[in-house]
Amino acid sequence: MVAPQRHTYRMIVLDRWAENLRCPICRKTGTARLSQTDGWNAHADSVPEGFKVVGCNFYCSSCDSPVDP
Repeated sequence: MVAPQRHTYRMIVLDRWAENLRCPICRKTGTARLSQTDGWNAHADSVPEGFKVVGCNFYCSSCDSPVDP
């Protein structure tokens, strides 16, 4: 007799989107790509050159000010 096979399936819901960033001081612009897998926490998959992520906020690397999403 052959034992029945057991399969474990995990459904992963992945939301992805883009945020257009603009520094209010130096007017630098760029597009950040984000994703969310657990329904709550967003993760920055790519951040454009000249910007950085601190915690869950985007900042301009040149003038260190928060940017407008």
